[in-house]
Amino acid sequence: MGENMGYLLTGFHVEDIGFMTIFDFIILIYGAYSVYTSQQMKRTGMPPAWLVAQQDLKRVRKPQEFCDLMRPKTLIFGIVCVLYGIYGLIECFYIKNDFAEMAGVTVFVVFVIWFIISLQNAKRKYIG
Repeated sequence: MGENMGYLLTGFHVEDIGFMTIFDFIILIYGAYSVYTSQQMKRTGMPPAWLVAQQDLKRVRKPQEFCDLMRPKTLIFGIVCVLYGIYGLIECFYIKNDFAEMAGVTVFVVFVIWFIISLQNAKRKYIG
């Protein structure tokens, strides 16, 4: 066990921290916040300000229905962000394979597009 811990501690090099490492960490935090926000939507029945612009919050018709539609999608998106952030950090420090990195980015981008389309459709339906 001591040998594995030593590898974990010595396998980390400051020079390994690059743009993608910082991006992965930010995505991980953003994902955790998205999961938290989905739970807030369930409790409050109000869309969060990061999903709907502040000036549009007053114009949301049927905010509970908006939340019912977007809450599970926000939860899934948040979980995907957390998993991608963890995967990206593991890939960066231990796997170090360009193909693995591109595969992860591709899957993540597909989920980002899905979430943006879902959000835009919900806004069209509930903001007037």
